[in-house]
Amino acid sequence: MDPGWLIVYLFLVAECVVVALLIMPMPSNYVRGKVVGGLRAVWNKYPNLRHGCALLLLLNSYYCWVSISSLNSPPDSDSVHARTKLFRDQRNAYITTFGIGMFFIMHRLLDLHDQLFVAREAEKREKAK
Repeated sequence: MDPGWLIVYLFLVAECVVVALLIMPMPSNYVRGKVVGGLRAVWNKYPNLRHGCALLLLLNSYYCWVSISSLNSPPDSDSVHARTKLFRDQRNAYITTFGIGMFFIMHRLLDLHDQLFVAREAEKREKAK
């Protein structure tokens, strides 16, 4: 197995954990602020994390390109080996496409939680007046 696929898979698992954290119902705006603030602090504090995620997104895109381009060329035979290769290419295309989509969903959810936190804080200030 290519170690790049392991890295892509672990990156996908990390993305899924962050997205699961962001889609959980938050009991209060305070908790939402702490979760989003913590994620933003980690993201902004470590520029190597941002660069690493960008490199992993590029690796994911490259593997996606390779998987989909190999799916576009039909197999030469109908042997078990050809079917296994086709199955692996389909699986890899799903994994990489899902990983790329999950990356953008994660960033959009983080932005939405930021906006919701700010809007609820403004609403609390309005009620306090």
